[in-house]
Amino acid sequence: MRKSLAVFLILSLMLSLVPAMAFAQGTDSQQVKVEQAIEIAKKYFEIPKEYDQFDSNYEQNQYSSVWVLNWTLQKGNGSINVRIDVKSGEVVGYGEYNPKYYEGNFSSIPKVSKAAGEKIALNFIKKVAPSKAGEVTLNPDRQNKYYYSSGPIFHSYNFSRTINGIEYPSNTISVTVNGQNGKVTSFNCNWEDLKVAPAKAVLSRQEAEKIFSEKIGFKLKYFKPGSDTKNAKPVKLIYQVENPAQMGIDAETGEVVRIDNYYPYYDLGSGGMFKEVTSQKLEPYEQSVKEEIEGLLTKEQALEKAQKAVPINSNYKLEYASLNRDWSFSELRIWSFNWSKQVKDNYGWANVEIDAKTGKVLAFSYTVDSNNNQSKRTIVKNKKAAEQILENYLKTNYPDLGNDWQLKEDYYLQAQDTENQPSYYLTLERIVDGVPFAQNFVSATIDSYTGKIFDFRLRHFNLDFPKKDSVLDKNKFTADFLAKYPMNLIYAKNQDNQLYLVYNLAPMESYTYDAVTGQMLNYNGEVIIDNKPIEIKDIQGHWASSYIQTLNDFGMLKLDNDLYKPDETITQSEIIKMLVKAKDGYIEDEKDGNWYETYYQQAKQSGLIKDAEVKPSALMTRQEFAKFLVRSLMNDKIATLNVYKFNQYKDANKIAKGYLGYGAIADGLGLLPGHGGNWKPKAQVKRGEACAVLIRYLQLEK
Repeated sequence: MRKSLAVFLILSLMLSLVPAMAFAQGTDSQQVKVEQAIEIAKKYFEIPKEYDQFDSNYEQNQYSSVWVLNWTLQKGNGSINVRIDVKSGEVVGYGEYNPKYYEGNFSSIPKVSKAAGEKIALNFIKKVAPSKAGEVTLNPDRQNKYYYSSGPIFHSYNFSRTINGIEYPSNTISVTVNGQNGKVTSFNCNWEDLKVAPAKAVLSRQEAEKIFSEKIGFKLKYFKPGSDTKNAKPVKLIYQVENPAQMGIDAETGEVVRIDNYYPYYDLGSGGMFKEVTSQKLEPYEQSVKEEIEGLLTKEQALEKAQKAVPINSNYKLEYASLNRDWSFSELRIWSFNWSKQVKDNYGWANVEIDAKTGKVLAFSYTVDSNNNQSKRTIVKNKKAAEQILENYLKTNYPDLGNDWQLKEDYYLQAQDTENQPSYYLTLERIVDGVPFAQNFVSATIDSYTGKIFDFRLRHFNLDFPKKDSVLDKNKFTADFLAKYPMNLIYAKNQDNQLYLVYNLAPMESYTYDAVTGQMLNYNGEVIIDNKPIEIKDIQGHWASSYIQTLNDFGMLKLDNDLYKPDETITQSEIIKMLVKAKDGYIEDEKDGNWYETYYQQAKQSGLIKDAEVKPSALMTRQEFAKFLVRSLMNDKIATLNVYKFNQYKDANKIAKGYLGYGAIADGLGLLPGHGGNWKPKAQVKRGEACAVLIRYLQLEK
């Protein structure tokens, strides 16, 4: 949410800085004048009186012309941005930032549900962009549960355009709805004015899938999961589709094509800087890291080697140096150095990576002065000559690499096969037992004018590789995948800017699978758990069924073979899970060992539970439940003050010592009220009852 807010503010600022075009220019062809655009905006959106600053800009690109209207406050924060299509008069963009939306207290369960927000979003599209409302399809939300935050919850909806019943993913509409008040806070329309005749695919889906299987398909690869710890994860065999979002099968010719205008996926990655430890009172595991560091090259030793790898002189200034762990190969330590050229009107930079143990150059790059090349002729005439330069460089500088490498053919770089290119980019990948291991690679860019490598990167490790004996049959795996996830027929745009029909893989969270188990993997080789809520089989007709189902949708329950057993007593570990996930929905069950360990670890850190109180299998009483509920809301010291009265209940004297404050607060907040004049402090809490209490807890404005 904060990221989205920041992007909106930056966009608004950028728009406000764009010089307005002279309104008199080109207005004869404009169907909507600026004053009409303002009237349209005010028709749909309430502009508060305090928004006393206004500016308007005109923007035009190859697809549309729009009036950009901005209302802001002279004093205070807040802005409203409306974009009106000059031709149609429809709203194509809207964004509102109101600081009041982020003030006060918020419940973890939004007052406006996701389903209700979807109706609001669709009605909004019908209102402000009626010509487009009949051509939108809501994209499936792969996030099936809420993740809690300290602020208001915003629902996001993404729609794709459908033309004659066929999706055109390049045209989209996105809408954001405030879950607190149901107000649309942003609307963005990416739309082209297209006239498309009804089209029919020549190829059937089955024929396209056959071409995919034969010409593209899943590739068997070795993959080493990344690790930010000293203990590296083992190499595993995977099936993977390369560039799935951009891969398509022309529905007329059957050719494999690149879909340039469809990018719904994002690269993921992470890494971390390792920080040196001091030598004072080190634990054994800290001592081992210290000893590892002491066995590496010093900064000065690594810098000396780095300076020989790139053409730098006294004009270059060392700006940055660091010692890091490599993300994929955690046992690899790397010294990184960055320089910048300090010469007026002649900018330059260089960087080098050195293996901190062996001193080998693992990567380097530096700027090439392209101005000096314009009057020169190329030395490297073609890609084959560039390959020979790289081969000679590796033989001279890395004689121990071996011969199990092959040039990686990149479908998207075929244009480089032409002669007399300014530079050639090459990638070698390691082949082990006939299987590519792409994380062991050499990449290099050769300057055709000088014949020198100016960008280079190497990763090579001797690792243990699993045998291929146990992998799933690739043909059957591919057939099973396509049977479960059939290819989609969509519109794409070719180089002539014309729409044509393409078969594309169904949108997935990942196209990487464990080749032995068939499980879907994320970018780090971890199994992706299907977050789709399980249908509970034993709550139909139960008085707490709606509460139970809601918490199950949030991933907060512990089920047993799809059963919840709502009338059985709940355990401490289940309550701890609920309360921890109410604060941090990203925490999941522990995969190894006891499922509840991650929740107890977080609960201890937050003060929700103390070490002496940990009893995962203990059945929860009402007074124990009250204690954990109140602790999650406030400091323990408040609940243990000797100021609380519980005289309204006949059994108040049965509350154990130290629990009176917790019980009084839980009762006063309406979380755990008494019944029939009794509070029943030592009564055991049923699982269905616990869900009702948790819903009330989540609805509190905290």
